[in-house]
Amino acid sequence: MLKDLIIRKVVLSVHGVLALMLGLAFLYLGATMTNLLFEAVAVAIAIVLATAALILAAITDWFAAFSEGRKRVHRFVFYILAGVALAVTGVVLGYYPAVTMQWLLVLAAIHSLTFGISAFAFAMRPALQPIRPRCLYILGTLSILFSGVMASMATLDIGNPAAAATLGVYLCFVGAKMFFFAWNLDRAISHQEPLPATAHRRQFAG
Repeated sequence: MLKDLIIRKVVLSVHGVLALMLGLAFLYLGATMTNLLFEAVAVAIAIVLATAALILAAITDWFAAFSEGRKRVHRFVFYILAGVALAVTGVVLGYYPAVTMQWLLVLAAIHSLTFGISAFAFAMRPALQPIRPRCLYILGTLSILFSGVMASMATLDIGNPAAAATLGVYLCFVGAKMFFFAWNLDRAISHQEPLPATAHRRQFAG
């Protein structure tokens, strides 16, 4: 159980770093889109960065799958499939020439909606630990709101700078969310770690 929590914490932390760095990059690129030339270059860079982040996230999930081992088949399969989904999405973004910022908005909206629904589903499980259901309800609500905003913006001609800024804000939210989950798992790990031998001796001596 402890090993499983540590693996999940590492995966969440890596995903959080990638999401936060990508979000800050999108915010910066959105601010640099001052003319058509810079805008075209910034869109290309944004797509390359998104592709790289997705592939790195996929590699992280695959490492987690093999660290779990075959004794935990359900988690092994979950990490493998999650990695495949991330890698395929990254490859499609990298090789399909018609990808635009609006496409990225649509993908982000789907991602946000999926998490929002999942958060509500997990929050309704009474035995859910270590994250409190109230926190999941709040994060799920925010994710669904983000999904609606991004889906609406994707159908409008808002321009690449606004799309990049919106994606940047959402990705920073995702990064903060991953760090929050990793922090909760770290607390759970600290509660499950056995006391050192010296501590046991002190308990018996006392």
